[in-house]
Amino acid sequence: MDNKILFGVMCIIFNAIGVPCFMQGQVKTGVIRIVLNVVTFGIIGLINEIMGIILGVKVLCMKDEDYAEKKMNLSMGVPNIPNAVQP
Repeated sequence: MDNKILFGVMCIIFNAIGVPCFMQGQVKTGVIRIVLNVVTFGIIGLINEIMGIILGVKVLCMKDEDYAEKKMNLSMGVPNIPNAVQP
């Protein structure tokens, strides 16, 4: 996940199915997003996609130094489980 452009584009395109979560090593959050997407018939997926577009644009507009500091704590969507909560 060292590539800022790749992560930003993945947020914009695939946030609905949790790909950015998997890229950050947050497997539990990614699986929960997939399950919620299926259970709610895509409503949560639509919300996550909109939030992913916002996050992707933020990441692509960040300076490289800011991205290096924040890269493991960038998450936006339902559910938004911080890294500190996950085992």
